[in-house]
Amino acid sequence: MRYRLFYTDGEGRRRTLSGHKNVLHGPPTRIWPDTSTLYVRLLDGHVAADEEDGAEVVAAGVLHIQLTDFARQLTTFRTTGPGGAGTLLDFGRFFAGELWEVYGPDPD
Repeated sequence: MRYRLFYTDGEGRRRTLSGHKNVLHGPPTRIWPDTSTLYVRLLDGHVAADEEDGAEVVAAGVLHIQLTDFARQLTTFRTTGPGGAGTLLDFGRFFAGELWEVYGPDPD
């Protein structure tokens, strides 16, 4: 899973958060550790994916989300438009399906 977020820091500098999660085929016991660990680099400027190799790294680290924080985060999801809650449910089904593809049993 790849993440890219353009933002401006508290001093008005443009930055990019570039991150990834290592979600690899394995046993279901790996779902939480794999999906709750984000490896990040903070880059100087708004940096597109194809420009990242030469970008200045401002900071780097690993972010972990605790289960209780994730549960609280789920309560912040909002939708607008005609699909409403159905759209949110569709996303949940899609996400769970993708996890099943990676961590579910191999078809024989």
